[in-house]
Amino acid sequence: MTQVVIASKGIEKHYQMGEQQVKALKGINVAIYQGDFVAVMGPSGSGKSTFMNMLGCLDSPSAGNITLKGTDVTHLKAAELAEIRNRYIGFVFQQFNLLPRTTALDNVMLPLLYTNIGRAEAIKRASECLTLVGLGSRMDHHPSQLSGGQQQRVAIARALVNKPAIILADEPTGALDTETGLEIMALFQQLHKQGTTLVLVTHEPDIAAFASRQLVFRDGLLLSDRNSEPEDAGNALQHFRQTRLAEALT
Repeated sequence: MTQVVIASKGIEKHYQMGEQQVKALKGINVAIYQGDFVAVMGPSGSGKSTFMNMLGCLDSPSAGNITLKGTDVTHLKAAELAEIRNRYIGFVFQQFNLLPRTTALDNVMLPLLYTNIGRAEAIKRASECLTLVGLGSRMDHHPSQLSGGQQQRVAIARALVNKPAIILADEPTGALDTETGLEIMALFQQLHKQGTTLVLVTHEPDIAAFASRQLVFRDGLLLSDRNSEPEDAGNALQHFRQTRLAEALT
């Protein structure tokens, strides 16, 4: 049986806006399994980002509970949640959040500073992750010396370095052009084939189509949860490049 990595059971999130209570999430039941590649979709205000914050242990639900690797993390203290995040969850954001005066290698090593891993092992792990994302020759480069796509690859390597149970990506292609976005999605598909569990938030159906499962939110409710045969990002990237070349030659 496929293992459940993280699950929400009846989670709700309420915010007080003056005298009005806003329900951002309304009883969400979702299980993310080992090896899933899930796209979370919905318009602005649908609850998708709030749901992602719950999965990432960045916020606590007003009701319901969340289990990660079989452990209920709903009511853990802030320090305990920080330890859980660093140990089990890798984050990739729309803005790459890299330290500007730090090399790619040192940026990737950052999560390991909060562990008992020695420097030699940290360098080894970070180097392996940068090589995995195609930046083995750019380890000593600073963010300003890298393209947007390369910076996002550094961020992905950083998310991988602690060997997390799950990677959460919030609009990971939102700040990238079409071609670079397809390159990043091809990389995610490669990681997925290697067994990485991925959940990404996107408002773009074309990006969600590269995942094998789609969750659609609206008004704090989960409208649908369906599996699909994912489109091949590598093929889409090749087609995009061929089309652009043909247009340039006409």
